[in-house]
Amino acid sequence: MAELGHASGNRGVRVGMNLSKIGRVAALAVALAVPAESARADTTDVAYDAMRACAQLGAKPPGSSAGREQARRIERAFRDAGFSTSREDFHVPLFQEQSTRLTVAGKDVPAESFAYGGTGRVVAAVVDVGVGRPADYAGKDVTGKIVMVSRDEAFHRSSQLAQVIARGGAAMLYVSGSPDNLIQEGAVRFAQFAPAPIPTVSVGAQGGAAVRAALAAGAAQVTLDVKGSREDAVARNVIGVRRGTTHPGKVIVVGAHYDSWHAGAIDNCTAVGSLLSIADAVQDVPLAYTVVLAGWDAEEVGLTGSYDWVARHADRLGDIVANVNLEMTAAEAGAPALRFGTSGAKMTELVRQAAVANGYVATELPATVVRAISGGILPTDIQPFYSAGIQGFSTFTSTPYYHTPQDVPERVDPASLRRVSAYLRDALLALQTAAPAELAVREVPSLTVRAPERAEAGAEIPVEIELRDPAGAPVTGAPVRILVNQNDHWARHEGTATELGGGRYRYTIPAGATDAGTTAITATADAPAFIAEGYASVEQRGGVLARRPAPCDDARWFIEPTTERVAEATVSAGRVHVIAGRVVVVDARAAGRDPVVLRVRDRKGAVQSREYRVCARTL
Repeated sequence: MAELGHASGNRGVRVGMNLSKIGRVAALAVALAVPAESARADTTDVAYDAMRACAQLGAKPPGSSAGREQARRIERAFRDAGFSTSREDFHVPLFQEQSTRLTVAGKDVPAESFAYGGTGRVVAAVVDVGVGRPADYAGKDVTGKIVMVSRDEAFHRSSQLAQVIARGGAAMLYVSGSPDNLIQEGAVRFAQFAPAPIPTVSVGAQGGAAVRAALAAGAAQVTLDVKGSREDAVARNVIGVRRGTTHPGKVIVVGAHYDSWHAGAIDNCTAVGSLLSIADAVQDVPLAYTVVLAGWDAEEVGLTGSYDWVARHADRLGDIVANVNLEMTAAEAGAPALRFGTSGAKMTELVRQAAVANGYVATELPATVVRAISGGILPTDIQPFYSAGIQGFSTFTSTPYYHTPQDVPERVDPASLRRVSAYLRDALLALQTAAPAELAVREVPSLTVRAPERAEAGAEIPVEIELRDPAGAPVTGAPVRILVNQNDHWARHEGTATELGGGRYRYTIPAGATDAGTTAITATADAPAFIAEGYASVEQRGGVLARRPAPCDDARWFIEPTTERVAEATVSAGRVHVIAGRVVVVDARAAGRDPVVLRVRDRKGAVQSREYRVCARTL
């Protein structure tokens, strides 16, 4: 999980330790007009066993052998439960840390780089701003300084970084909150965006205390050095589908991400266990709605798997009536639990009834509040569904061992995992009793993106955006960001649309920003009151470069024949040579394993760019 916070003074209520009784489950089953015997007796064991097996695989980054094995297990469990299965692969940038060194007063302090932070060496003074909310910067000049921030569940590290960058900081030094000087890892930028322009480094709590002590003793400067690269990995979503009996054209999506930084017993093997227990429990139960079960990959690096699925199936989003997001469903005994999402009356009523029936207690928060306290994001896979206007809710359980090597099965309370899994099963069954109209409640504006279906590679692309509130009235004054990706989730361009009035916005992707292939466009309207997103894609063909691009290549020399005589060629790193005006040779060795971008312009003025990416090593 990207990390989720609790509002100050509104901590999660401790979950009771009594297991739900068979009679309680049976009573709910009768209320749902489902035979009591269809709730399988071994459902609770499935969750815990699947959690342990998932964690025993260790770290599961996108494209890793451990991740592939977990994907196979999920697919097999879906199929055994009577769901038809499929795999959806996608390319994603994978941050590979090579080395991180933090030196204070001549002594090294153990540190690790956050994923998608910047690389390079910084020697500068340090300014401690506490949590790093805007108010914490009052009276402090951090321009050109290393900015020290402390972990706070209620203010996401990516939001902390945004504040550092906005104020001219040279680097971010993040102090983890875990016991035993454990260093918490994570991403500070979504993988599908460009990486941060400054280094971002995490240290343990004792490491942070050592830095502060050195500063108090008069240490003038700190040296920070990060080396890393982004490489192309192939991630995999695993999908299971069972067609509904009453509303087959309407869909409920239940998903959990299976990737993890370390063993990830809590984040997110508990949710994988809950997901597989739900599949097992409903295999003999008639379902009114078509149910899609999803094992998302690449959540930890930017919710990329769920975003990929939502964008890939954008034409069917209107058929989805609910999204149930399983995130960190259990942790240590008594750990604070949270349920957040949309507030549709019928969904909320049914989900609360399922919680009561199973003795599951959690603090409830609207998605808007979670966005506000987390710095403007919903840091888990509910976000792409919520921003598409789909009703839904997410679980979350707090743990001090978040994103550390000590997120292990022994820290998961079996009773809590059994309880939450039973609750989630019964919530899914309860949703089957609602009419589609009762779930069709939209809380965010609708955002429509229009772009041409086809364009020349590298050509200028006009993009039109329309933003309307749930009642259909135009939304004005909202900042609309544009993200342009190729090779699935590799960022090629970002910008901000111009408002035209009447809920209409316009943006032009500049010439030379893209290559041949499928260009994915994401438009995001992000305001304090809402986030709304929409998608479009453009097929780009032809162009100056005659050869089709490859997703990745371990070579660092490239030969590119051209369709026209080349007037100019430049590269972001390394060297480029033009031979006889018709062949471009790129030497990317100086970039190591980092991507290199070639930009060419022919004598007729056509412009095209190509990114050369290294294939990620299999882990």
